[in-house]
Amino acid sequence: MDTGTAADRPIRVGISSCLLGQEVRFDGGHKRDRYLTDTLGRFIEWVPVCPEFELGLGVPRQTLRLEGQGGDPRLVFRNSREDITPRMNAWSARRAEALDAEDLCGYVLKKDSPSCGMERVKVYGEGGAGRKEGVGLFARALMKRCPLLPVEEEGRLNDAPLRENFIERVFAYRRFRDLVAAGLTLGRLVPFHAAHKFLILSHSPKHYTALGRLVAGAKGLPARTLAERYGTLFMEGLAVQATARKKELMLRNHV
Repeated sequence: MDTGTAADRPIRVGISSCLLGQEVRFDGGHKRDRYLTDTLGRFIEWVPVCPEFELGLGVPRQTLRLEGQGGDPRLVFRNSREDITPRMNAWSARRAEALDAEDLCGYVLKKDSPSCGMERVKVYGEGGAGRKEGVGLFARALMKRCPLLPVEEEGRLNDAPLRENFIERVFAYRRFRDLVAAGLTLGRLVPFHAAHKFLILSHSPKHYTALGRLVAGAKGLPARTLAERYGTLFMEGLAVQATARKKELMLRNHV
């Protein structure tokens, strides 16, 4: 619920609860990340979620793992062999829908988790060896429901360029959401696009060109259609990793 102006509202970012130090892991422990809690946490409001705990699996609990095929794995208790895939998928869809209404501007997931891992989660086949080809069931539902939401894993945030890119996308997404919430018009979009020119160019000149064409031909487009098309290109472009070389070329060609 919006209780103030855009400037008053905190920037809200979802996060796997264990990364904040909450003792919700299978062994009753946590994985507190001090950069997230002590540094980034000074500028944002965390929205913690633990799929396994919130599903009611208890603490401590048996370990879970993904089994089968990477594109459509099953979530199974390692020892008892109970398959809880339908339960987790149903819960994840509901939780992702609720989070979509929470004004989130980003999400930090726990790497390697069979519920929260964003990529390269081990999927076990009949041979017993895990293949790093899976996505956690909740993470999959979240990214499907909120395709523009900046999402990262805490492990990848140890890489400075990836960390910078994620934070940049979180704040840019907040600005775009505020633009849409204020009532998107072409008159408001043009200065927004101009203000982000060099930011977008430093990531993807291709996306900047496509955005420019969209803005130039936007007259008469319904506001919702314009917001969807611009938002998709804007966030896709910022997800392209900026490099020193790209920034140098951008400055050389546009300044």
